[in-house]
Amino acid sequence: MNPPDIRDLPNLIATSFMRTRPLADHLILILGCAFMMGPVALLVLASLDMSAILGTGMLERGSWAAVFGPYNQVLFTEDLFGNGVDGTGMLINSVIVAGGIAILKTGLSLLAAFALVCFRLRGATFLFGLILLPMFFPIETRILPTFLVTDDLGLLNSYSGMILPIVATGLGTLVFRQFLRQIPGELFEAAQLDGAGPIRFLVDILIPLSLPMIAALFAMLFVLGWNQYLWPLMINTTAEEYYTIVRGIQRAGTGSSTGMALGVLAMLPPVVVMLIAQRWILRGLAQALQ
Repeated sequence: MNPPDIRDLPNLIATSFMRTRPLADHLILILGCAFMMGPVALLVLASLDMSAILGTGMLERGSWAAVFGPYNQVLFTEDLFGNGVDGTGMLINSVIVAGGIAILKTGLSLLAAFALVCFRLRGATFLFGLILLPMFFPIETRILPTFLVTDDLGLLNSYSGMILPIVATGLGTLVFRQFLRQIPGELFEAAQLDGAGPIRFLVDILIPLSLPMIAALFAMLFVLGWNQYLWPLMINTTAEEYYTIVRGIQRAGTGSSTGMALGVLAMLPPVVVMLIAQRWILRGLAQALQ
């Protein structure tokens, strides 16, 4: 058998690389998934009562209930922290707060961007700059004035106080403004010729065109609202029945089985929302980057 020609060596190396590349790609993906999911798996294991397994070496009849005992405790104990609310109530509070923040922020951002783009406002660029200005200030500088205004409006210890003061967002307005500027102005002019007013143009044309962007922004804002900790803590000065799941984790302690179980439960709604909106998020990001 003749030895390979030295001139064929680059081709042999390239062929060998192409054969091993799929294996290397899959190995990198597996390691990346293990790196990302490892902490989650450890959290789930820490939230379970493993004594039912470690004591006997196997799961006996009725042992499953003991293994998932921490979840039963946090979900159905009516007076979990002495505040008359259980884990289910905290989940409901978090869903209301996160959902309210996401819905109102998304809607307000769309309307603000619609006004800036589709109406010939005087000083629209200046107004847009004012909307973005709070994004450049640290959140700590805005908390105390916002709290004082919320107190003056009588919104302490309520869902309204947790949601309304943080509804305004420059980020959402920026995203929708950049998206709406890509829509041809002739479309608005054609709608006007057909007798469609601004509201009808918004409802019948812009909102259907913006559905991917709306879903993407809603999912991201829902996660941000879900993870709120400091603001709900400040607003609920006396009404502990408005505890959110994040506040419950801090109250239970991150090292306890109760805190671990609450941590696992706190991950589920954002994961469900992101999975449902995944296709829309990809489409929305693709449209934003065009």
